[in-house]
Amino acid sequence: MDHYGKILRNSLLVFAVTAASVLGGCAKEPAPPAQTTAAQTTAATQTESQGMPNPMKEADSVLDFEAIGVHMVLPKEAESPSYYIINGEVADVQFTFDGTEYTYRASDTAQDFAGIFERFKEGVLTETAGSNGQETEVQVKTTESGGRLASWEWGSTKYTLYTSGEVEDTAIAGLAVTLAELSENEK
Repeated sequence: MDHYGKILRNSLLVFAVTAASVLGGCAKEPAPPAQTTAAQTTAATQTESQGMPNPMKEADSVLDFEAIGVHMVLPKEAESPSYYIINGEVADVQFTFDGTEYTYRASDTAQDFAGIFERFKEGVLTETAGSNGQETEVQVKTTESGGRLASWEWGSTKYTLYTSGEVEDTAIAGLAVTLAELSENEK
């Protein structure tokens, strides 16, 4: 038995040494960090920013929207308007009215461009806008956070008016009807 015991002990010793060296060889030291030059970093940054152009282009006034087939008019009481064209197809005006900030958008080609990504509460307030035999239905919805979204159409152009502020039905509906009537002669 002594002879077999030595063989078993030596076999286990050889196995343990082999296993330790194999497992030890698998753990490599991490490679040193790659060195990049400032030129390489700048080139990478420029490439990344060129891949994601800003879809919002500043415009000078609502008159610039005519180039994308959109007719919009703001009431005289609108304050601090900023004008943009988004992706060459959505007109966007951000302004303040009676102390509340609004985003007013329109498009002749885009389908869903309001930019509201939250759920709406039950119920829709409906108003009628128009004159001279032309009428459109203005629908006002309320988001779960209390924001208000009004929408309407004239011809092939769709319009939206949004505020994240909690405004009364009469305030949002009144402004939406005013904007709809000011933009009525769209086409």
